[in-house]
Amino acid sequence: MTDALCLKFEVFMEDNVSINSNLTRVETELLLDAIRSQYAEQFQAHWYDERFSSIPIDQRHDALLAEIPMMSGLRHLIVALSHGLGRKFHR
Repeated sequence: MTDALCLKFEVFMEDNVSINSNLTRVETELLLDAIRSQYAEQFQAHWYDERFSSIPIDQRHDALLAEIPMMSGLRHLIVALSHGLGRKFHR
């Protein structure tokens, strides 16, 4: 029998979103890899944008997350999935 992970993801903002899912460890790892890939693509696409180029490098990552909701959402999913797998999230 494959171990299943039960993941719960909640967002408390203007609109509440709660995602509950039962995934196998393999499914979770594959999903995490796909989301990390998307996050890396977005990061590369926006890092050198003119609107962020004047922001100091040590503050630019947080500025990207604040200005691009999709990246922030992907990051939340990465943290939740990593936690579900018992891994620590590294920025």
